[in-house]
Amino acid sequence: MIKKFLLSTILFTFSYCAYGQLLDINPKYRGDPFFISVNMQQLKQDCAKNEDEYNQLNKQDKLRYDNRCPLNNLKFDFKQLDKLINDDPFVYNGNDFQLKLSINPINPKIKNEDNLPNLGRDITLSLISKNQVIDKLFLANNSFSNNPNLWNGYQHYYIAPSGDIYTLLTIKAEPIEDESGTFPTLWKHYNIDASNMKFELKEMLIEMPEASYQIIYPNQFNTNSHEGAVEYGLTLEESIALFNQSVKNGLSDYSLDFRVYRYYQDQLKEKIKLFDNKKQQQDSLLSLQQNINTTCLITSAPIYESDIEPYLDKVLTCLIDQYRQAIKHVEDELAN
Repeated sequence: MIKKFLLSTILFTFSYCAYGQLLDINPKYRGDPFFISVNMQQLKQDCAKNEDEYNQLNKQDKLRYDNRCPLNNLKFDFKQLDKLINDDPFVYNGNDFQLKLSINPINPKIKNEDNLPNLGRDITLSLISKNQVIDKLFLANNSFSNNPNLWNGYQHYYIAPSGDIYTLLTIKAEPIEDESGTFPTLWKHYNIDASNMKFELKEMLIEMPEASYQIIYPNQFNTNSHEGAVEYGLTLEESIALFNQSVKNGLSDYSLDFRVYRYYQDQLKEKIKLFDNKKQQQDSLLSLQQNINTTCLITSAPIYESDIEPYLDKVLTCLIDQYRQAIKHVEDELAN
């Protein structure tokens, strides 16, 4: 699955370079090319920290330990970004459109923990045409919670001359028992659609405890289950019943949704196998899955860490409903 993730990213990059016009992006604003292609699971392993082990190391060994994480060795100095923006916010100044960075401080007056994080700043990239802002993109941030036992969030980016934009949202967790570290959570690949004057989201990777999710727009939704992920200790029948009850009560639990989704996905594959013609089997499954994914992936993509679980719940619930309908459709065809 990871190889497929990386291959799709490479294909997207080269496809634009081959057919699109390169942009004269000011190098000092481009960010770090590390974010073009991210192996989320490997990065999670490299950036995790065992506090007990770490505290026993000498200063030199601690430095080597920290350097395992590529996020600690980025070439681009994101700390200087605010000064660059204050000096000159324009990343690109073309005849048809301009790209401009702006800094938006997160409200430091918010003290309610329900509204965390409340400190830091967001950096927005605006697409401007004829002196009007046509589209905006959340590009980078650093967010700090009031409570030191909670997380700090960071988003970094890279703007390529090809017009491709890559972002990675990471969460820096404070020590819980003996574990801490910086964990990749949400990677996105955008492209500047100069014809329609918008930032077009092409692909997204989401790293969660139970699985990795890959979304390629408009119709691919791929998952990679993590070995040893917790599955509630419920039977499959109990999970489905709990899911049905949760939907009825307006509750949500994306990790429960994930287990039920996988069940119905497998059920559709088994039903399709009952068709006599093998080509019909393949065509029917591919067509149904693409139609199902297209329907559900119109859901607005997450922006902040707090958006991810609601997003997955909404998409997975939609997919479950669509798979149930598709299974009923296949059963009706088989009965005729």
